[in-house]
Amino acid sequence: MSRRKFTKGFKEAAVRKLRGGTPAGEVARACRVDAAILRRWQKEWDEFGARAFGGYGKSRKACAEPRSKAIIVRLSDDELDAVKMASSTAGCRSLTEFARSCMFHATGEPPLAQMETLLGELAAVMRKLTQTLTNE
Repeated sequence: MSRRKFTKGFKEAAVRKLRGGTPAGEVARACRVDAAILRRWQKEWDEFGARAFGGYGKSRKACAEPRSKAIIVRLSDDELDAVKMASSTAGCRSLTEFARSCMFHATGEPPLAQMETLLGELAAVMRKLTQTLTNE
């Protein structure tokens, strides 16, 4: 006996019926599946929303939107000029690209525990650049 395959639309329709108040037993009978499977589909929908039911072997992470957090750094005019110059010298197209290259190098994102240290190092580099430019 082969396993049945259900489309994303089929699973979404079953979960919508559950959300609409139709009893799980009734939806399970109509879909010819066990109620435990319906609960699993509902849990997957609750957890992943539109990314749910991507198909067998499909990673939800691959289609997930990248998560990011903003970091606000306040710079004086001189510090900003120094960072712009260093960014240009490094061949970066933007200050964001330059900041990422300073913090993450080419090794990928560091663990969150290292972020504060890296930001402190970046601030020290910016101070040194500012001092160098001021002394010139």
